[in-house]
Amino acid sequence: MKLTHLAVLAALVAVPFVLDDYYVHLVIMAGIFFMAAAGMNLLLAGGQLTLGHTAFFGIGAYTSGLLALHWAVSPLYGMIAAAAFAALVGYLIGTITLRLRGAYFVLVTIGFAEVIRLIATNWIELTQGPLGLPGIPPFSLGREAWALADKRQYYVLMLVLAVGTQVLCARLLGSRFGRSLVAVRQNETLAESVGISAYRTTLVALVVACALAGVAGSFYGHYTMFLSPELFAFYNTVTMVVMVVAGGQGTVAGPAVGALVFTFLPELLRMASFYRMLVYGVVLLLSVMFMPRGIVDVLRRLRERRARVRPETAPVLPEGAPAGSRIDREGRASEPEHLGATPGGSLRTSEARRGPSAVVLDENSSVPGSMSASGSALDVAGITVRFGGLTALSDVTFALARGEILALIGPNGAGKTTAFNVITGFLVPTAGRVRQDGGFDLTALRPHQVCRRGLTRMFQKTSVFPDAAARENVTMAGHRLGRAGVLAQVLGTRAARDDEVRLRARAAELLDFAGLRDRPRVVARNLSYGEQRLLAFAIALAPAPSVLLLDEPVAGLNASETARVMELIEDFDRIVVLNHGQKIAEGTPREIQRDPEVIRAYLGSGDVYAGA
Repeated sequence: MKLTHLAVLAALVAVPFVLDDYYVHLVIMAGIFFMAAAGMNLLLAGGQLTLGHTAFFGIGAYTSGLLALHWAVSPLYGMIAAAAFAALVGYLIGTITLRLRGAYFVLVTIGFAEVIRLIATNWIELTQGPLGLPGIPPFSLGREAWALADKRQYYVLMLVLAVGTQVLCARLLGSRFGRSLVAVRQNETLAESVGISAYRTTLVALVVACALAGVAGSFYGHYTMFLSPELFAFYNTVTMVVMVVAGGQGTVAGPAVGALVFTFLPELLRMASFYRMLVYGVVLLLSVMFMPRGIVDVLRRLRERRARVRPETAPVLPEGAPAGSRIDREGRASEPEHLGATPGGSLRTSEARRGPSAVVLDENSSVPGSMSASGSALDVAGITVRFGGLTALSDVTFALARGEILALIGPNGAGKTTAFNVITGFLVPTAGRVRQDGGFDLTALRPHQVCRRGLTRMFQKTSVFPDAAARENVTMAGHRLGRAGVLAQVLGTRAARDDEVRLRARAAELLDFAGLRDRPRVVARNLSYGEQRLLAFAIALAPAPSVLLLDEPVAGLNASETARVMELIEDFDRIVVLNHGQKIAEGTPREIQRDPEVIRAYLGSGDVYAGA
């Protein structure tokens, strides 16, 4: 544990000994809001904003309070029940709403919170409606004799729960699961293409967030010993959002800092009673304007400014994966001498075929292949795609053999990217099927499921995770190679640690292979365009694909950048030519050069021969 963490923990332990009851109460309220805001922070880390989080806070409060009042259930067990019930409700809501994005999801969560508020207000027989629910018993640790009697005892319990929440969120955000949340927020399309399910990832985050809100609500109910429908007020949700955003969304410490600041700030402004909310609003506005990434980010930059700037160095591979080692298709590290890398970071041509088992290539491209085993790796049969009255692809059929490098070419608008979208699950065809290994049907699969079957792609338009460092980009893209589940990642099991070693070693190898060995800590958006294309190439390789699709990998590059990319790839074995959505030719490069239909498609005449 870092010295700063120990200092903060020591300060928090000292609070009930140095502050009076009023300020202890404020810290307790900050802790309650922190637990709820920390869950909201997980959702925001994945790019989803909920404005109905107060509903789960209230559900937890009423669940624990009603169990204690009507069925004499111990508050300790009531808190567990509150967390479980809030998580269940969150799961049910998430399965329905998380396929929505942006404003639609926000509106649904607002509506859900309002429905729960109306239920609490009008179900008078159960909740006593607007009159509220008085007489909630104080919190007890399993037995009535162990009931908490004063604010300092409640503070100790709050501190235990808050520290547990902080550890849980830190483990989640710092794990492979946390990287998947960041990937979904920064570039959902790319995240799906490398095997990350945006739906499943955000659903897990929502369930955890709702459970934390349920715990916070249960604690609040037994601490105040009174519940009313005002718990579901929109103001409480806004307060949580302010705490997360102003504190630093997506950061581990952001919700804690925000909860402390924006719990104490309104109380400190009580002296200016008439102008209190005006001053509060101005302070909030200024903080968003001048600290858009939150207080934690400002503190981090101040700390870095004071620190001595060190030159960027090449990444150090973790223990168990020697520098220069190569990671095979199964994620195992081999000895350094098997890499066969040249000083520039590319593989020697004689050894380049140790990569993916089969490759589909777009125009003017090729990449390392491997495996001489015979058989079909991919079959595209009769693919037709129509957008209303426009036919983008019409009965396109071709096959990819194992170990083969196939180029899919054609003039602009020929349908090449549409074909790639169909193969990788981003577009459902009007007719036709895409099959893998001669039989498995990929047609109805979503992009992350296609990736998990071993197919990945590099997009025509440069696609990276823009706000992450180059090494983190590739590590995130290797998500599907991890074996440990979310619980194992939280507990830090051996399997989770092994995953981290393997993924970071693979990321270092691929950056070396792509010629970005000296750029691991550079944020992707700060790389040159050519370096971003190389990074996108490494990202596509990170999931260890058996079939790799490159959509115009040298598009937009200058001559030197093109040469650098072409160092990584080889000549293709066979070519399929599309024009106006139809396949017009298929054969070896020499046959395609002589084909009159191909010449007519590119040059407008069949009288010109483009010799070898």
